[in-house]
Amino acid sequence: MAAHLTVIRGAGADYQACDAVLMLLFGVIAGAKHVSHLAILKTDRVLRIIFDWDKFPAGTTFGRLFRLFSFRNRNELLEVEDKVRRKVWKKKRFGRVTMDFDSGVIGVFGSQEGAEKGYNPFKKGQKSHHPIFCFIAETRECLDNRFRPGKTYSANGIAEFGKECSARLPKGVWKVFVRADSAFFNGAFPDFPESKGSLYLIKVKMKGLTTLLSGKKWKKIRNVVGFESAEFEYQCAGWSKPRRFAAVRELIGIKTEGLLFPEYEYKYFCYVTNEDYSPWKAHKKYGKRSTGENRIERCENQMAAGSIRTQDFWADSAVFHTCVLAYDLMVWMMVLTNKNKLMHQEPDTVRAWLINRVVP
Repeated sequence: MAAHLTVIRGAGADYQACDAVLMLLFGVIAGAKHVSHLAILKTDRVLRIIFDWDKFPAGTTFGRLFRLFSFRNRNELLEVEDKVRRKVWKKKRFGRVTMDFDSGVIGVFGSQEGAEKGYNPFKKGQKSHHPIFCFIAETRECLDNRFRPGKTYSANGIAEFGKECSARLPKGVWKVFVRADSAFFNGAFPDFPESKGSLYLIKVKMKGLTTLLSGKKWKKIRNVVGFESAEFEYQCAGWSKPRRFAAVRELIGIKTEGLLFPEYEYKYFCYVTNEDYSPWKAHKKYGKRSTGENRIERCENQMAAGSIRTQDFWADSAVFHTCVLAYDLMVWMMVLTNKNKLMHQEPDTVRAWLINRVVP
């Protein structure tokens, strides 16, 4: 860690930036949800001896240390994580991977830098941050993330983010499938998997979608009652070419009262893809992505990503990424143990078993 971080303090300083990162990392794994909770490490003599922590900083000192971080230092943390990831993947390789892209909203109370009013489906008008994530479905690890201000438009920088995530894949991966929620429905985003020769499936979100779909030719899905499907090519504004759309609609009601003819109500699901899936198979394939939302919940709620804050944006970004790295360390431990019972457990459960010693 110290060899990669360029946040340098004086030789006489009691703590270096790498110490703050490691203390936060192990504190979060142990269950810390606030800077004050890191005091649980004070009583861990083993960790303090291993890392030569003769002294232990106060909560305000953690804040000062992380406020030394810049955008460059946040990227250095990514390099540290990549190095660990390569070691893990040398022991257990995955030739085919699914990259799940998703976004989150972290509401805040206060005036933290970057906390702004933007898209927030949970509490409209509340200040928040708007991070984006890329998970590997096969291992459940977070390949990359970006901590972003709350008013950042969902599609801002997503194509570049996709390319960065692709570059972080360990060697040996020969087939990639990209799956993304509607926040990544943007003409520039499909360009990145297409340029890599990868397949993708992205949920569609655009104005006039219901009107567009209602005018298409629909056919019943065999052996699936109440569902119909349609597929077509369409070129959105700003796209360089038309792309294949696969849509499914579910009959949710029929209005007859006061009407000469019955009026059917539908719920629509639409995806853009370069895979030769039937619309129903595309719908089912995308449904498996819902586990990505569970992973975000585990990072944010069980591993404190976004809960431990300072007043500085890049400090919060470094803290956020350190918490996600703590999540990845737990995931990698489960991957390398190769125990099916362990692989499907949440961080809180593993923490209870291995740290709090609660016998299942």
